[in-house]
Amino acid sequence: MTSMIQSLDVATSFPNSSMITISECVEVPYKVHSPGLWNWFHSGNMFSIPQLELQMMIIFAITHASHYILRPYGVPQFTSQIIAGIILGPSLLGRFEPFKILFDVRSQEIIGMLAAFGHVLFLYLSGVKMDMKVLKRMGRKALYTGIACILFPLIIGTSLGVCLKRSWRLTKEEAYSIPYLTSFHSLTPFPVVVYLLENLKILNSELGQLGLSAALVSDAIGLLLIVLAILSINGLEKGNFDVIFSGGSTIIYILTLVIVFRPAMVWIVKQTPKGRPVKTVYIHIIMLLMLVCGLLSHSFNLTIVFGPFFLGLVVPDGPPLGSAIVNKFNCFTEHVLLPLFVTTCAMKADLRLISLDTNLLTFDIILLIATFAAKIVACLIPLLYSKMPINDSLALALILSFKGEFQLSLYSTFGDEQVNLIPDKSLSLSIVAILINATIAPILVKYLYDPSRKYAGYKKRDIMHNRRNAELRILVCIHKPDNIPTVIKLLEASGPTRQRPLTVYVLHLIKLVGRASPVFISHQMQKKTLSKTSYSENVITAFNRFKQDNLDGISLLHVFTAISPPKYMQEDVCTLALDKLSSLIVLPFHRKWSLDGFVESEDCAIRTLNCGVLELAPCSVGILVDRGRSTIPADSSYSVAMVFLGGSDDQEALTFAKRMASDMMNINLTVIHFVASESEGFRDWDDLLDHEVLKDVKLNNLSGGYVTYIEEMVEDGSQTALIIHSMIDEYDLIVVGRRHNVVSPQTSGLAEWSEFPELGVIGDLLATSDNNTRTSVLVVQQQK
Repeated sequence: MTSMIQSLDVATSFPNSSMITISECVEVPYKVHSPGLWNWFHSGNMFSIPQLELQMMIIFAITHASHYILRPYGVPQFTSQIIAGIILGPSLLGRFEPFKILFDVRSQEIIGMLAAFGHVLFLYLSGVKMDMKVLKRMGRKALYTGIACILFPLIIGTSLGVCLKRSWRLTKEEAYSIPYLTSFHSLTPFPVVVYLLENLKILNSELGQLGLSAALVSDAIGLLLIVLAILSINGLEKGNFDVIFSGGSTIIYILTLVIVFRPAMVWIVKQTPKGRPVKTVYIHIIMLLMLVCGLLSHSFNLTIVFGPFFLGLVVPDGPPLGSAIVNKFNCFTEHVLLPLFVTTCAMKADLRLISLDTNLLTFDIILLIATFAAKIVACLIPLLYSKMPINDSLALALILSFKGEFQLSLYSTFGDEQVNLIPDKSLSLSIVAILINATIAPILVKYLYDPSRKYAGYKKRDIMHNRRNAELRILVCIHKPDNIPTVIKLLEASGPTRQRPLTVYVLHLIKLVGRASPVFISHQMQKKTLSKTSYSENVITAFNRFKQDNLDGISLLHVFTAISPPKYMQEDVCTLALDKLSSLIVLPFHRKWSLDGFVESEDCAIRTLNCGVLELAPCSVGILVDRGRSTIPADSSYSVAMVFLGGSDDQEALTFAKRMASDMMNINLTVIHFVASESEGFRDWDDLLDHEVLKDVKLNNLSGGYVTYIEEMVEDGSQTALIIHSMIDEYDLIVVGRRHNVVSPQTSGLAEWSEFPELGVIGDLLATSDNNTRTSVLVVQQQK
């Protein structure tokens, strides 16, 4: 192995100032691959790849161990990454010789480069996910909150610095760092707010949407402040000509992106057929362009991250282009490279430097508290003025005051010895402040804001309590085109007439990929605004045709589109149901069968959504299991069975089934009532309600409908299962109640074999893969 004399100029994110910038001649052997574990231990030398792997193993081990302890309290993983950095830094393990050897000067260049590249990729992908069109349709509340939450703390911090820096006898260098620290304390970066909202699982909530809009405004102002800060540094170090060169180059670069590259990206989107992936060559060219943009921004004296970030902003967010880029690079960036960056930045913190016996640290603590308090107050004023509840206002103020990866990167960059604008003491204090903020803020937000409380049933919103001849409001959810015929079939069978009309709200749910902000579209409003972006065309066309075929029975039909992460879609569903006063939500089942009875596809995300809606829904919910039949024959009857065992869910299901039979001459309804052989008459209120809801069925007293009532005496669940299996192929649709956690003799012994608890025991029995049938199933749960 040869060796050579190499001059190192290392600017990484590591602890000791002596280890941050080294401009000296040291002998660095080019040893990359280890000759084996045994030889490695006996050689006394560290090899680059094994050393890097060992560093990453230790970082990830400490991070995940910390997160395992803190996760139950709602603390994000970002906090654990900072804790790992402080543990490995000079405050704790970094003081011992083995860790000094492991994180030696030579290895810092490698892991520092890897971490810095992760930071560049993260900011580029953050730019790709941003939807700048949100600024055009933003409300005043979000606009004023976003402006206030950055300008007010900036003004307070600057005034405090001017008033106190002379009386506190700060040195020239210490006083020079105050404007930069004030600016960084005041920032509200958009990617940081997105990270917190995703961690708290409130990205789709009303509070989350408002927070995203306000953060976007604040981030636009903050970006300008950072650029001005960098230009001011260049002016002080290199003169006014360099400031003019850097500023002019930045303006030309941004204009080139907008005038040349944005149309090129739009052209790529137009060249991609609908539903098809973007060509790989386009992705490669764009990523190569991202690297070139980083070099360009570095060449005109801006940091290397600005070029890729601005390029990301001109990439059209969402599918097909934005989502393709995010899908390819987001996983490795977010879960491998970015944690490395956060940990290596946090390793610069030396807790031994934090002491209140120095004027600088005391002043820094006052500045931190003042800017934080000013940001909280600045957020509260416009929110309380617009009559937002105090708890929600405080929660949003804490969200916008959250400090994350972006602030950490700024403190680290401006604290490097090459820039040397933030003293080591202030840098250590700022990192500890981020740690405290990132730990406490999520816990307080979780305590103050519960998004599910608005769904509490203050009023009965179900079919059973709907007035007899009143309109029935139904919200139907669509994931794929395959769901449309089945849902329309159910709506047609629901008996829409002039006397008993339906109001139908259709929600097309699309997975959010390639953008940070969820999108919710009312297509009625979209017509008025003449939006160029069209979504859900096939859904709109199909349901408009359904409305034309049932003009007398459909009083209103609105189509909506929600583009959001699957794990938060229940927020969109439940909020729309609450706003539109729906009595029933219809959800497609997550499993699809082929015509020959085999399982064709299964989507666990849809199953999670269904379970979430069942838990939160402000009205009744129906899960529709489609097994193949998608039309009601015009000249023949449509057979519907209702399996009744008793209880609130069965009462709701029977009420819906009776509505289907009323005034629909081509629908035959059969109600099969399973009665326990040891039944003792009316034992409680539910038994009395069961009797009342069955009364007109037993007497066949439904107006215009044909109803058959069958009573089956059974001793246990096995008898019930045999009867159901024998009759399943006789009907086109079977309606059942969910009856979750209801114990009765008719279903005894069946719960242990249940595969899908969201369908209940009888629903699961009907939807099991063992049944090679074409009969669809509707499982109904009454409003909780």
